This record gives sequence, C-alpha cells and structure tokens, in this order.
Amino acid sequence: MAEHDLLLGERIKSRREQIGLSQKALADRVGFSAHQTVSQIESGQRDVKAWELAKLAQALHVSIVELLGATEPVGTPTVLWRKQPGENKEIREAEFLERCRQYAFLESLVGSEAYRPFPYRDVKPSGLGWNEARDLGQEMWRQLGLGDRPAKALVSVLEEQYGVKIWYADLGAECSAACVVGDFGPAILMNREEAPWRRNFNFGHELLHLITWKSFSSNEPGTIHTLTDSMDRLANAFASSLLLPSDLMISEFERRLHDRKISYVDLINLAREFDVSSEALLWRLVTLRRMDQGIVESLLADERFRNLDCSSMPGKWWAPPPMPERFVRLAFVAYQKAKLSKTRLAELLGVSLPDLQSTLMEYGLDETADYDTTVSAAA
Repeated sequence: MAEHDLLLGERIKSRREQIGLSQKALADRVGFSAHQTVSQIESGQRDVKAWELAKLAQALHVSIVELLGATEPVGTPTVLWRKQPGENKEIREAEFLERCRQYAFLESLVGSEAYRPFPYRDVKPSGLGWNEARDLGQEMWRQLGLGDRPAKALVSVLEEQYGVKIWYADLGAECSAACVVGDFGPAILMNREEAPWRRNFNFGHELLHLITWKSFSSNEPGTIHTLTDSMDRLANAFASSLLLPSDLMISEFERRLHDRKISYVDLINLAREFDVSSEALLWRLVTLRRMDQGIVESLLADERFRNLDCSSMPGKWWAPPPMPERFVRLAFVAYQKAKLSKTRLAELLGVSLPDLQSTLMEYGLDETADYDTTVSAAA
C-alpha cells in the first residue's frame, strides 16, 4: 500500500463524510458498480485512475488539486439559511460553495473583478432595532442607486456592480434562500420555484445578512446561526424599506387617492408596479402611517380583495434558468478568449459536449460566431 494512496483515500473519506454522503451514494455518483470500490479507495487498497479522480472530485464538490494535497484545503464558510433544508443540507451547501468559487474563477479569467467595494456595515447586535433596520434599508436604496422601482434593479446592481454571486436552485417548499461570504465574496442562493415578487423580497432580506455579515460572524463559531431568529424580522423590515422607500411610496400612494380613499385595484396595481406582494405593500403602508392596521387585516381577509389580487398575477410566472446568465456569459467569454477548453466549458455549464451548442443558444450565445473581430479606438 503506497503512502500517497492512503493519504488520497483519507482525503476522499474526510470530504465524503463532511458533506454527508454514504459510500454507496458516492459510488452511485461516480459510476462505480459497488460501494466496496469506494471503501477500497478510502483505505488505500486500490489505485485511482485519472478519470475516476476527476469524477470523485466532481461528486465531492472539491478540486482535484485539493484531493491530491497539492494545495491547502480551502476553508468552508458558514452558509446562513433562511429555514434550513430538511435533508441534503451539506450537499446543497457544497454545491453552492463550489459554484461560487467557479464564478470567482471565471471572473479572474476574463478580468471582471473590478467591482465597487461591497457596502458592509459595522453593526452591534444590541444596536439594531426596528427603526435602525428601516433606516439602513433606506440608506442602501440610495447608496445602491436602485431608482424608482428598486425590485427591478436590485439583482442586476448586486451582480454587475458589486460582484454578488447569485445562484438559483429548486429548494422545495421548506427553503426560501441562503447567503454566505467566502473567499469569493458575498453570495446568495435563491429558490427558483418561488414567485418573482417573493424572490424580490427575499433578496432584500438576504442583503441585510450580507452587509452585516462581518459584524455577526466575527464572534464565536456558530454565533451567526444563533442570531438568525432575532434578525429575521429585522431583515424583513430592512427589505420593506429597501424595496418600498418611504418618500417614493407616500408619493405614489397619495397620487392614487380620491377623497382620501383608494380602490382595491389601485392598491393591487401599486404592488405589481413595485414587484412585491400586496401583503408586503399593505404592511409597508401601515409602517408609513398611510393605512390603519385594522383596515389592512380586514383587507387581507376580504375574499374580493384576494380574488382581485390573484387575478392580477400571471398564471405561470417566469423562473430563472438553471445557470445564472452572467455566469454563462463569463464562461463563454473565457472560452472565446481561449482561456477555457470546450470540454471545460461544457463541464462548467453542466452539459455534455453534444448539448453544448444548444445550451449556449438558449442564452443567446453562438459557439460558431466570430466574437474576435476588433476595431480601432480613437487616437
């Protein structure tokens, strides 16, 4: 038994256990016919072929060089969940973190790392209350330059200007979102199955966790998890203020008043214009003292209002594609600049080589087009 085989086996076993995979589950992912093969590899009793090593790294969501011990293991940052998944939590986190590092890798290949400094805030846990959270949301709306329809601009601004890595996944009914800050920067994982107006609010919610990350994660390991429940409602207040800024909302609301009354239709249309739920809009109007809590509670219990609200929503809403468009674009640019092989491009996009062209076409990209034509700049 060679020492390097034993060390490799130990690293594979450690990583497998870290992400909660059984030997059988790993064998199935790699394509081994029996879990005993994994057992033999982990005990150093069997050599690992090159293709097997690549498959093992892929299944374990880790780099080949890390499995070989050619580099120091990358630390695993804590992922902060908004309601943790009931199962496969470790696998979901490993996939998310691997994707974030791939994203940062592509940015470095094409030179797209020159972002604005992310607006972290130094906040004392005891000093963050309802008013502070709302004020911070208003401040972020201004600083990010989200304009008069913040929800429509938020994701683009976070991705393009601040380098936030945004991924979507089918998280099921139990999960809405997660966020993390790692060596790749800040990142958000969003449930692609939820309605767009729900996702918009969740982006605002997660943004508070990201901008206060360094304040809450610098304490004892795990502290950030113990603070989640106490900050959850504050994050909602922050998101409401960020997406429905006070001056803008008051102006838009009062413009629709007639004899100090507003119609159901105008209220619902206002929510659709701002890409938030009608319930979120109504409670924001309560905090702005433009509607009474009792009236809002009656509205939300009114079947006529609920039916009108539902009828204003599309029967089938748009869901984000499996891969973020910006990630695909970066990978394609790296390929066009000969910094990625075609095989590696397909691997990053999670498709086979025969399916690569059709996948690129879905994102409006054409592998056969000539993107290298140049023009001269002005003297």
